[in-house]
Amino acid sequence: MFINKNFFYINFKNVPNPKANIIITHGLGESSQDYLPLADFLCQTGYAVILYDVRGHGKSGGSRGDVNNFHVLVDDLASIVKEIKKKSSLKIFLIGHSMGGIITNAYMVKYGEVNGSIISSAPAHVLNNKHLKCPFYWFNFKPRKLNFLSNKIAHAPLYKGYFPYHLEYVTPRLMRNLLVLSPQYLQKRLSFYVGSVLFLYSVQDKIISFKNGSFLFEKVPSKDKKLILYQVSYHNLFHDIEATKAFEDTVLWLDQRY
Repeated sequence: MFINKNFFYINFKNVPNPKANIIITHGLGESSQDYLPLADFLCQTGYAVILYDVRGHGKSGGSRGDVNNFHVLVDDLASIVKEIKKKSSLKIFLIGHSMGGIITNAYMVKYGEVNGSIISSAPAHVLNNKHLKCPFYWFNFKPRKLNFLSNKIAHAPLYKGYFPYHLEYVTPRLMRNLLVLSPQYLQKRLSFYVGSVLFLYSVQDKIISFKNGSFLFEKVPSKDKKLILYQVSYHNLFHDIEATKAFEDTVLWLDQRY
């Protein structure tokens, strides 16, 4: 699908008489294919699901693993929300994991034109990295290699080739936008975070501390907010050993709000 002259790979998973529309934003280096199990679960419980590949990821257009400003990714999500509203009057909920959670959080404080959000394992604080904090990062030509085999992601990491659209590298500029500039923006605009929100984090996450979720739960002014802390999983809750529990918690929360 072309949105504002930019190509986005979007997978519409429709169901008869859907309860609501759910838009899923994937994590760094991933693609929408990673979230087909979650999407299928949501469809089985009566929700229509929209999966898309973030700009520069998967089958979508854009420079691979790079972006010059995180607002581009946020505005992309806003454009997709707008397109869905043209086609349906149902409520819209957002789900974002890690990078997807960063994008979704920023959307909620910039636009907030949906009925709620579910944030999984997303940072709320600026990464403590002196290089990424530089106004101009001189080493953007040295891409950062991603490691989907890391035992910090899940108890049983995905094997190479399992998802052919995973990125092998991302640029430091993208990392700076996601881990420095976007959290700065989020914290400056937390007072605008008034929509319904469910935070999903794990106390065993070695990549993004669960304290990020605790901070957001405490600081966002939403009157409808909930934090669930998982005790066993690592970073990728939707692909780890408590995935079914995370799926069920997601649907339970949605069922109480659609």
